[in-house]
Amino acid sequence: MDGAGKTTLIRGLETLLRPLRGSRPSRVTADIFRAIAEPDDTVLYQAVVPGPVRRLAHLVELSAQLHYRSGPGGRPDLLFEGWVQSWEVQCGPYGEQHRAWLEQMEDLLPRPDPLLWLRVPPALAYERMIARGDRRTRVLTPAALRARLVEQTDSYEQVMARADNVVELDGTQPPDKVLAQAASALEALTRRPSAQPGPGNASGPVE
Repeated sequence: MDGAGKTTLIRGLETLLRPLRGSRPSRVTADIFRAIAEPDDTVLYQAVVPGPVRRLAHLVELSAQLHYRSGPGGRPDLLFEGWVQSWEVQCGPYGEQHRAWLEQMEDLLPRPDPLLWLRVPPALAYERMIARGDRRTRVLTPAALRARLVEQTDSYEQVMARADNVVELDGTQPPDKVLAQAASALEALTRRPSAQPGPGNASGPVE
């Protein structure tokens, strides 16, 4: 969730796993939303662009990144800072009119291997966002930001409970220890008996 340390972990993994065939894809849709809906420091695009629209855009972008970065050598190794579980929490449900079709699109995505979950309590996430001067701390009141983080925590608990490929990381630890946890999880994957790649498997770690 916000303030969990995702970007720090991704940067560490990019160094640890170098050279990666793909590494971290750009997040074009988020940049577009910010350019359109965040004229200054008083607005968050999440408050302007409807949740179902944002979730659809992320799904299309995710599908495109995987498709165009895959070549003759197979699926690329990619590190995502969010997967479909993140969009469900951050954006809410799809609109009912197209929900079934969009959920089928999600089912076509490869299965992350693994899905890393940085767990942190809301109070710690709030402290980290204040310390780094996160833009949301200037837009939202302290009470509103704390409430948002508590809501995110509860939502992630429910969403991640439905996934069977989650590796939990203790996000309260220092960055080097969190990176060591992630590295240990990846090493454990490489020791498993190799399986034939299929449409339901991805070759790289995903957060």
